[in-house]
Amino acid sequence: MKKFSVLLATNSVKAYQYLAPDDLNLKKGMIVKVPFRSRELFGVVWDESDEELEESKLKKIIEHYPQFIFSERKIKFIKFLSNYNYSNLGRALKLFIPQTYLLEKKKQNFKYEFNSKNYEKVKKTASRNKTQEVFIGNKSLSKKEIVHEAGVSQSVIRDLIKKKCLVPIPFAQELNININNISKVNLNNYQKKAKNKIIKSIKDNIYNCFLIDGVTGSGKTEVYFEAVEESLRDGKQSLILLPEISLTTDLFKRIEKRFGIKPVMWHSNLSKGKRKEIWQDIFNGKSKLVIGARSSLFLPFKNLGLIIVDEEHDITYKQQEGIIYHARDMAISLGFQEMATVVLVSATPSLETIYNINEGKYFRLNLPKRVGKAKLPSIKFIDMRDEEYKSQEWISESLKLEIKKSLSNGEQALIFLNRRGYAPLTLCKKCGSRIECPKCDSYLVEHKYNYRLICHQCGFSIKSVKDCKSCNSKNSLIAYGPGIERVTEEIISYFPDSRVETLSSDNSLKSHQILSDMKNGLVDILVGTQIISKGHHFPFLTCVGVIDADLGMANGDLRAAERTYQLLHQVAGRAGREDRKGRAFLQTYFPNHPVIQSLIKGSRDEFIDTELSIREKNKLPPYGKLASIIISDKDEAKIISFCRALKKKIPLSKDVVVLGPAPASITKVRGRLRYRFLIKANKDINIQKFLHLWVDNLKKPSSTRMSIDIDPYYFL
Repeated sequence: MKKFSVLLATNSVKAYQYLAPDDLNLKKGMIVKVPFRSRELFGVVWDESDEELEESKLKKIIEHYPQFIFSERKIKFIKFLSNYNYSNLGRALKLFIPQTYLLEKKKQNFKYEFNSKNYEKVKKTASRNKTQEVFIGNKSLSKKEIVHEAGVSQSVIRDLIKKKCLVPIPFAQELNININNISKVNLNNYQKKAKNKIIKSIKDNIYNCFLIDGVTGSGKTEVYFEAVEESLRDGKQSLILLPEISLTTDLFKRIEKRFGIKPVMWHSNLSKGKRKEIWQDIFNGKSKLVIGARSSLFLPFKNLGLIIVDEEHDITYKQQEGIIYHARDMAISLGFQEMATVVLVSATPSLETIYNINEGKYFRLNLPKRVGKAKLPSIKFIDMRDEEYKSQEWISESLKLEIKKSLSNGEQALIFLNRRGYAPLTLCKKCGSRIECPKCDSYLVEHKYNYRLICHQCGFSIKSVKDCKSCNSKNSLIAYGPGIERVTEEIISYFPDSRVETLSSDNSLKSHQILSDMKNGLVDILVGTQIISKGHHFPFLTCVGVIDADLGMANGDLRAAERTYQLLHQVAGRAGREDRKGRAFLQTYFPNHPVIQSLIKGSRDEFIDTELSIREKNKLPPYGKLASIIISDKDEAKIISFCRALKKKIPLSKDVVVLGPAPASITKVRGRLRYRFLIKANKDINIQKFLHLWVDNLKKPSSTRMSIDIDPYYFL
């Protein structure tokens, strides 16, 4: 027997030793099944251990899977993921083997050949003859293909299989792309220049990180399609990361039209069988082109050549539960480990990406003009201080006139408000009390589509009410402030003959149909949240109106101005993407705010330079490092006691400042109280090492939870 170290795909901080026969031929990276306490768990053969344990104390490996071996590069990436994001190795490995059924034997696919000799021995029927006819030319067909071409039932096929007239032959699903069938697109000079640099990197088999920095409608997708084509020609796998799964449908169709194949889509709604099939095909290198959100980073790619991070600036790439990580940053690290080319794509790049370009770590590829005759939309502000205010109305007279102008020309309008529901606040007009969530420090949001008041923090909901429980007044509760449902109601009252649709995460199941209707001109006015701001091409859209453009500009977040600029720029960029002139209007009470002025003037680079100088002055990311520690418990006394103990253990360092503890801005979430520490360090400090020195081996109450967020994006 020989000793092997195995890292378990569970909450384990180290690899454990196990025994296996010498002739089992286990290799580093191979997936195995082992006993652990009272369970059987999957793990990976890991680095050799320095521990000297007696064989009598060790358990034996139950099973090994020689067809599933993680490469040394993949192991290095798992170690980096664990170390950088301050997570233990076992939890990091769990991301790569999230479900045990993925390792089960995949159902064998069959095609069938027709055996004419055996058919001579059976009684002929019309259905059997139809089946025979579809095999003329010595074809092999699957059951589904036989049913479709012969127009017979499954029972006919089963009967012919039983009589050995249909003979099964195993087949591997065709996943390779016929490069000769790829449809070509004419690129402009800017696109060609960008394409050539990316393709050279792919051909050279080296890691490079590029940013396709193109204005909205400049053809960024077509450039990275050229890169995907090159990767496929080389027999390599490509991954396209998207911030929203709702964007996959449109991209899926574009890829199918461009390459003549259906890419693999990885998302949470897949069945177990389909998930297992995709996972194993990627491990074996059969699936070449994958589209997915954050979790697709951890698919077991065998020969990864290209990673695309579309809308790289998007905040939804930041994972907030389990292991807290930023998918864009992890994609770049994965590309480095796999020697793959990474392509970031955005019209409004993050300041971190711009900083890395300035430092020479990434390469910028500029697309400064829209494709074809399309021009960038004009952006103007509507000063709400000058508008005549009408109670319970949110759309200015100026914006109404612009919408009417577009509709009269047979064009479309888009109204944007980044606030779900009907109204963000329900209060009593008699006593002023507000309806709050019993589990969180937040108000319940009224949703008229299901007549409920919902907490957007924890999901708690109750039926809509009219009577105040605080003062017992009847019919005294009123909705205060606008959500998109309320704005939609107002739009319909102004334009009763128009076709109006609403789109947010609340009705995301209908998003495909609504977006399709919008693209085909079947919707006159679309009202939506940030789900409509990215990646969509609406040929007939000429007017964009933003309600409450100031929302989110002053919320205590260091990235508030950056995010607001990105969001409003992206929304405005939906207009005028064909040969019709686009116009965007921002309703604001602060028209002189730097964000609003930068958008109006079209001075993106000036805005970026100003924001970067502010960050540099204050040693904030990307010129410094941040980490946060969130302590939570139902018992506030326990939190305070643990925070005091934690504060006493802070290591001394002149280059690190620890702020807190302090109650989080939203102190209570899901019934648990939350306190925060914020760690601020110089750029050259290993903040993870500082955290290890501080919090490792610190005992805490079993009911107290502690999570650590490296490079935090949320401060509430």
